[in-house]
Amino acid sequence: MERLSTISINGFRLSLALLLLNSTLTFQNRWPTAGVRWVLELSLDLIVLLLALVVAWRGPPGRWSRGLLLGGVILLTLGRYMDVTAPALMGRSVHLYWDSQHLPQVATMLIDSVAGWQLTLGGLALLVAGGALLVMLRWALNTVIAALGRPIQRCVLGVLAAVLLTLYGAGRLSMRLPTEHGFALPVTPVFIEQLRLTLDATVFRNQGWIAAQPPLPALNLNGPKPGDVFVIFFESYGALVFDDPRFAAPLADEFATLEQSLESSGWRVASARVESSTFGGGSWLAHASFLSGLRIADQGDYRDLLVSNRQTVVHRFADAGYRTIAVMPGLRYAWPEGRFYGFTEIYSAERLDYRGPAYGWWVIPDQYSLYRIHRTELDPVHRQPLFLFFPTINSHAPFAPLPPYQLDWSDFDAPARESAVSGSVELSERLDGAALAPAYLQSIRYNLAVLGGYLRQYAPANALFLVLGDHQPPAVVGGREIPWQVPVHVFSRDPAVLEPFIAVGFRPGMVPGPTALSGIEQMGSLLLELGHEASPPQPGDIHSEGQRQ
Repeated sequence: MERLSTISINGFRLSLALLLLNSTLTFQNRWPTAGVRWVLELSLDLIVLLLALVVAWRGPPGRWSRGLLLGGVILLTLGRYMDVTAPALMGRSVHLYWDSQHLPQVATMLIDSVAGWQLTLGGLALLVAGGALLVMLRWALNTVIAALGRPIQRCVLGVLAAVLLTLYGAGRLSMRLPTEHGFALPVTPVFIEQLRLTLDATVFRNQGWIAAQPPLPALNLNGPKPGDVFVIFFESYGALVFDDPRFAAPLADEFATLEQSLESSGWRVASARVESSTFGGGSWLAHASFLSGLRIADQGDYRDLLVSNRQTVVHRFADAGYRTIAVMPGLRYAWPEGRFYGFTEIYSAERLDYRGPAYGWWVIPDQYSLYRIHRTELDPVHRQPLFLFFPTINSHAPFAPLPPYQLDWSDFDAPARESAVSGSVELSERLDGAALAPAYLQSIRYNLAVLGGYLRQYAPANALFLVLGDHQPPAVVGGREIPWQVPVHVFSRDPAVLEPFIAVGFRPGMVPGPTALSGIEQMGSLLLELGHEASPPQPGDIHSEGQRQ
């Protein structure tokens, strides 16, 4: 009886240990958060490990061997978390070689403005959870190793692993036996794929591919006098604002109202959608694609571009007599890329000289940046035409706190004064899509308000505006199984300027068509090829009252 009781206890301990090990390698993401949920699946990695231990068993492993086993299981657990969480949050898999370089900046952004007690509490909770997991995994492995030392249990484990492996193989080979559906995707291939990506990015990288690409066309100038050209990238402005009912329904009136108000002010708009080169982040890849006319899809492509002699859209406008300006309110450090692109002037965060209340990690309201550059670069009467490149920042994750829209833009001329911050995002909400989605919606409304206000009150009458998104928002907001599409809008007071865009697939109005017109890298080329044929302002043209000297 005592022997039977011992066998039962050992069997229960072994079952619990196997369940724990299996759970750490089969969990799924609990979208839209960074948490996990457990599912009823089997781990192929664990089955192979068990079979290998049974076959190679020569007695209890030593201390170092146990440490290696524990380290391997921990590594597999971390790989599983990365494999299921990164796509759920970002909408794409991780590329460790390139993405790891941005971890410090991402971490700084996420913890910005978080109270010290929250960081301390979060850090302690993470340490406790990690310690508890380590203790449980160590106990589970020691329990399995003890079972392998008992001939009967070792035989049972070997037969169980062999049967399960056979079922998985049979399901893979036969459509009539879908037994593989009971198994989670193995984790080991994740590390093999990361190794392959690293080798492709280093040893096997073809750095000469850019030189083999055709150059950008020259700017097509057919009008009597070129007008200013604005290229405004709305951060995280994805096509889901037209496709996802959660965003499309609340924003439908916003788009319709904007279109009507601009039409009453003399502005016309045509819209399309294009395929971005990135998803959920990596805005600079979309910017580089547009400016170079090449699809820049990862950091390796980006580096190859920067060491090349590629002439960009900026160079083409400069060659045509434009003064080329980059407005970069999110830029806090040296930006040698600006020299590569060919910008005459670069307005970084420091040069914009914002002294008002800070709004989150990005600090500066986009409305202020646009107003400041207008007063500095567009107010002067005798000047060159401008090519202005402006990536906005206020609709960047986590989309809050958001600046209030100032109806009177000249308020920015007044000395800085204290004002209330419009919102905040707690640490627990930074990776929670349920909290981020409403903040994202408000950030898009803010973008539209700034754009509409500037066009109605300040924009030069003969200017062309190309406004587009850089990428869809992170998957934690909109989901991972959506196209990498972004809207693009062209605004002009001259209907003749919009006609060539409509001829290549743009639709009149703010709502784009259902299919992507092209890749984002072709938008720069399209802008150059179609040119800018707007007539110069006539004496009868009146800028609105907001356009003051």
